[in-house]
Amino acid sequence: MATEDKVHESIRILIEGEASKPNQLKQGNVTICMVPDTLRNLNPSAYTPRITSIGPLHRGDQRLIAMEEHKVAYMYKLFRRTVEVTKKDMEQITRKCVQAILGLVTRARACYAPSFAYYDDSSFAEMMVIDGCFILELLYRFQYGIGEGDPIFDNILVTHDIKNDLLLLENQIPFFILEILFRLTVKRILNHASLTDLVFYFFKDMNIINSELTITDETMEHCHILGFFQSCYRPRATKRGRIPTISYSATEIAGAGVRLKAQRDGSSLLAVKFKQLSFVPGLVNLFVRETCFKIPVLSIKNSTPSLLRNLIAYEQCYPLSRHYVTSFAFLMDRLIDTKDDVSLLVRSKVLQHNLGASEDVTNLFNNICNGVVLRDFYYTEEWRQLDEYCNQFWPSILISLRRLYKSTTWKTLTVIAAMIIFAVTLVQTIYTVHNG
Repeated sequence: MATEDKVHESIRILIEGEASKPNQLKQGNVTICMVPDTLRNLNPSAYTPRITSIGPLHRGDQRLIAMEEHKVAYMYKLFRRTVEVTKKDMEQITRKCVQAILGLVTRARACYAPSFAYYDDSSFAEMMVIDGCFILELLYRFQYGIGEGDPIFDNILVTHDIKNDLLLLENQIPFFILEILFRLTVKRILNHASLTDLVFYFFKDMNIINSELTITDETMEHCHILGFFQSCYRPRATKRGRIPTISYSATEIAGAGVRLKAQRDGSSLLAVKFKQLSFVPGLVNLFVRETCFKIPVLSIKNSTPSLLRNLIAYEQCYPLSRHYVTSFAFLMDRLIDTKDDVSLLVRSKVLQHNLGASEDVTNLFNNICNGVVLRDFYYTEEWRQLDEYCNQFWPSILISLRRLYKSTTWKTLTVIAAMIIFAVTLVQTIYTVHNG
């Protein structure tokens, strides 16, 4: 009985401790959190701020302290502009902003993982005001070219690092915080200004697709800047299914008669299409002129690997998000198996990159889905059509032959055949010399 009582007492204490905790936040409210170790350990630098912290998760990091002074200077300048236009004094402007943010503290806290609730309300609100005003002044200066003599805009590397930092999952503040501060400051300076337009303009060169960023649903609420960015890749069609078990590389499907082409007229940035065009309309099966697989033009820059990883991490960690970018990453992972696939995609003008060697692009897509769980695959129909084509008689034969050629067994047979030819030639030469 002593053992039973001891275990029971231990369980009772644990239950009482759990009951005494405040009500846990709904997981669906948490949109900003630390990246899970299963993803972070694969590439820690992809998720870590380089120059500035936004929000509580990296606040206090000694590497990022130097930017705090610039953030306060930017906040002051934004308030100064607002004062000059509204003719109100600084006290009125700052107090309105503080009151507005204090009224949103509980809602803003709910956006962060509970483990980061150690700031009191005043410290948390101060952080939201400073960081939010810094971002707005940054967007304003970039849009209207007021960067001359500015230590941030005078150094292109600093500007690039800040763009990178503002698109990290762990470095976000709620979008509604930016919206309320925007209405109290920038909107009063320029009545026609739009927060989404400022964000689009600032981050236009970070787009992973060689096309203009757009929002497919203007009524959609955004969690934060990274979530806003992710919503730009939302497909109009919502049909989705499971990830296919069969893969075809770019070189395999091209060798089977499928032409890879740039997709520029899709309903969304990440739209993919499989098409069979015929000489006679309606008779595709009998008179096929061209079979093509259209893919959006992927533009890979130095910032792309980090952005892709953070977009995927956001889709993995936020339960209400859809796996748009994750689906595209899985699709590219299937198409890119070797550097030959990358070279083919570049020649087909559906891939642009400045990472250096083709192997760097291959490694990116071969590793980016490690540790990732795909809930919904948004290219189920397109891949089904491709699979049906590849299972036809001649395409399947051509794909099988290419795979045989790439296999170790075939290469071994090639070496053996070469050795046999060499041996026969050598014997023949010896025989000829001996008879001579």
